[in-house]
Amino acid sequence: MNTQSTSPLAKVIAQIPWKAIFQRVPGIWLLFLFPFAFVGPVYAPALFGLYYTILHVMFLFNNLRSAYGMYISYNSAKLYSVTNWLKKYCDETGTVDGLDNRHDLPYDHVVHVILLPNYKENMDTLCETLDVLASHTRAVTQYKVCLAMEETEKDCELKAHELMKLYADSFFDITYTVHPAGRANEIRGKSSNVAWAASEMARRSGGGIHGRHEHEIVTVMDADTAFAEDYFAAVTYHYCVASPEQRRIMMFAPCTVFDRNAKDVPVFVRVTDIFWSIGVMSNLYASSPVKIPCSAYSVSMELAISVNFWDAGPEAIGEDLHMYLKCFFATNGKVIVKPIFSPASCANVEGSGEGISGWISGLRARYTQAKRHLWGSLDTGYAMRRAILSFAAPDLEPRIQLRNTTNDKDKSEKKSTYGYYALIILLYRLLETHILMGHLFLLISTSAIILPVRSAVSYKLSAYLWSFISSDPVHPYVELALNVSFWVRFTVIVPNIIMIWYYEKYHRYVGFERWALQDAQRKEQQSIYPGKRVDAKDAGDSQELAIARAVVQGHIAPSHAHLRVQHLGKRCSLESAREYPRNLFDWLTIPVAGFLFYVAPQFHAQLAHIFTNSLEYKVAAKPMLHRPQTEPLINITTVKDEKVDLEDTKSVSSKGDEGFFEEFEEDKFPFTESRSASRVNLAGIA
Repeated sequence: MNTQSTSPLAKVIAQIPWKAIFQRVPGIWLLFLFPFAFVGPVYAPALFGLYYTILHVMFLFNNLRSAYGMYISYNSAKLYSVTNWLKKYCDETGTVDGLDNRHDLPYDHVVHVILLPNYKENMDTLCETLDVLASHTRAVTQYKVCLAMEETEKDCELKAHELMKLYADSFFDITYTVHPAGRANEIRGKSSNVAWAASEMARRSGGGIHGRHEHEIVTVMDADTAFAEDYFAAVTYHYCVASPEQRRIMMFAPCTVFDRNAKDVPVFVRVTDIFWSIGVMSNLYASSPVKIPCSAYSVSMELAISVNFWDAGPEAIGEDLHMYLKCFFATNGKVIVKPIFSPASCANVEGSGEGISGWISGLRARYTQAKRHLWGSLDTGYAMRRAILSFAAPDLEPRIQLRNTTNDKDKSEKKSTYGYYALIILLYRLLETHILMGHLFLLISTSAIILPVRSAVSYKLSAYLWSFISSDPVHPYVELALNVSFWVRFTVIVPNIIMIWYYEKYHRYVGFERWALQDAQRKEQQSIYPGKRVDAKDAGDSQELAIARAVVQGHIAPSHAHLRVQHLGKRCSLESAREYPRNLFDWLTIPVAGFLFYVAPQFHAQLAHIFTNSLEYKVAAKPMLHRPQTEPLINITTVKDEKVDLEDTKSVSSKGDEGFFEEFEEDKFPFTESRSASRVNLAGIA
């Protein structure tokens, strides 16, 4: 930041308390909207009609984009699962394998620093997440797993030590960090834990924070998130084929799917999370100038270091969106976000108890999570503040100095150039996320009750109530807006049908069919020819037979029988298929679910922001796994008795980065073979 060249006016603008102002704007806007919904049609009919129509047009565009996003995500997910990303890399770079040094960053030199922030997580849940990662072909050569623990969890270091001992042979490196409690200007939660873990991992590798990190990609995932192997393979490909300058500003945003315990949660929770996934995918199509990651995502280590890692204050409670915004403004809107259509498998929030009490507990748990999500509307204010300062006081804003970040050598990036179009779309998407649905619900519900339009079903009731507000008929502008908006809502049915159609196909494919294809191609082949070396022809015949059997059993759609997926790794034990026609009932509950877990928590959060920006972070309850174990897990009390020196176990593999590139020798790591047998056999893993 260059403060010497800053004009006096810019300094004055920078001193305005924008943060406090914009924090309260959504709540104050709501307070004005409540009376406006009742008296606006009388005293400001043109403004009411205009705003009512604008909200409906935004709603239509949102649904059109969602339908298109689902179409793209479904077809791209199929393409991603069958793509050999290493071969694609070799074809594009002219190399012969992942170790070929003729390319400036060989495929096999990339290291994935995987952060697993967790707090009082069930041991089996953590083990399953690590089992899934360990089943990936390159886990032992490219994955550095960091167990991001919280100091406030009792015996967290002993827990980390236990996991590190179990998985010492499964990853290139496995280590842990402990986020200290009570740090100044921090809130308790995922953002502060991730910020601490990422900075610690940067210090421990590449010669420290100021060392070499161009080969490292940081992946943030929840303790119960599961990625198939093709996620990391695709990220590696996109990162390697990019230019060195592009790598400095790259993020990777996967689509999501709730395919684990959805059948065990209330229908309103299930359909809310479905729409959460659809919302993520609606902004991941290639031509979208704004691609916002959600929950699990990846960032180049260089970019994380350049923006001084994640923020840890109240404004960053939604750490995924906030980190994206931080990178967006630090790069003048030029941050490169690659959509990855190998989804993050997620679990729905669960309550406690059984029967009606358990059902109600599940709704309460989801509302708590929804309030935390909508607390992220603070990011709308953050974006507006950064946008104002980017133009009014650019020298006071932290920026990454960029050179050429495009593939077109004739178009150089100017230092002062800003992505105006991307900024406009960003602000629009934020308003759509944090403002649209609550305002639309309020105006539709009030207009249906008090505005006597003859075409409305509630005309008699509305005419009676209207008589208390005005003795005049409804203004023509207002009546026109109501009629136009009715047909807009009717038109929305078409993109909704398309969206539902492709979501059901997407959920079935990414949650089940691609795994069934993998089983049919590999596991079934082994069972047909036990202990026998199979030639290519017999292998092909066995795969055809296995796939045909899976099609007959309904595990694979006939239209997908020709697909040959790449290695995906291990699937999570929990699964929730969507069965016809029961799945259609879910979609009928959208209005109720939308009010319970979007509109109500939006009002709750934004009205609370008038008074505070602090929210007590509560970890969402997820399904508990109780897997049968072939070998007992290490008992923490036993570890205590052994008086283990924890300082000696902070990095079990102890490889570090020193001599990292020398570790890659073709005769040491046969990438096509599994390493799962080389570690402790946990919990009856197949």
